[in-house]
Amino acid sequence: MTDLVSFGEATLRLRARRGVQITRADMFDAGTGGPEANAAVAASGLGSDAVWLSRLPDSPLGRRVVADMRSQGVRTGVSWAGSDDRLATAFVDPGAEPRGRTVVHDDQGSAFTQVHAGNLPLGIVRDADYFHVTGITAARSKRAASAVASLLETARQADTTTTFDLRYRERSWSREEARTACEALFPQVDVLFAMLSEAGAVFGEEGDPIEIAHAIRTSYGFETVVLTRDNGSAVAVHDDEVHEATAIEGETVDAAGSEDAFVGGFLARRIDGHGIADSLAWATAACALAKTLDGDAVDVPGERVEQLAAGQGANR
Repeated sequence: MTDLVSFGEATLRLRARRGVQITRADMFDAGTGGPEANAAVAASGLGSDAVWLSRLPDSPLGRRVVADMRSQGVRTGVSWAGSDDRLATAFVDPGAEPRGRTVVHDDQGSAFTQVHAGNLPLGIVRDADYFHVTGITAARSKRAASAVASLLETARQADTTTTFDLRYRERSWSREEARTACEALFPQVDVLFAMLSEAGAVFGEEGDPIEIAHAIRTSYGFETVVLTRDNGSAVAVHDDEVHEATAIEGETVDAAGSEDAFVGGFLARRIDGHGIADSLAWATAACALAKTLDGDAVDVPGERVEQLAAGQGANR
């Protein structure tokens, strides 16, 4: 059996040198990103056997993505598109305060938007302990949304634990579209991850995070709801039990992928048989460490995650 299977699009991120705006950049560092891919990389680095599913162009760029994932210990299950199909790309200016980060996306009509679940290795999903996907993937196209629904149903029928990260983005869909689409998927979801601000935007929930998590869990019948705040702290409600983790202070070199490292850290610990409180501590530690590293898909150092998580436990 496989510990974790994730499904989503890969983006080739071309990052300008720190301190150089995109308009002035004469060179870019290339790396692979994508929320589900990032989560799989983080979980793999923490000891989980992870597989990432996607649709890629059968081109040097598509093969580069597979090589990137495999180099970080993640196995791949890919439906190959034509050699002339496009890989999603993004140009990134890492920025610094007060200028901030800038990302220019070029992903319309990418190969992934025509993904079909029937062309993916469904047996891996059925044999997995956990299956993970995000709202970003469901928002990419009607075919992608249909594939998400099909894969979640396949996983649920096989008693694979299903996890969904809301990851609402205004550029992808409206609040109403996001709520309607997600509510159609939620009957197949066991564990929901969301930023507190995302939960407020999509569900109209405001107030105390614990009350919001309880309300969402009750409304949709989730086993677990995990909400994260902008400062890196988090709260989880599982079977009406509440668990909290404080933010871990530190320098932010690149926040890209840190939310995904949070998910990867949480799932890796749950896969290893640990409880919600311990998993939440590992998640916040992985998130904090990911912020100290350049790039989206980061293999956070397991020994340091364990040390920071132990400190979280001492504070509970």
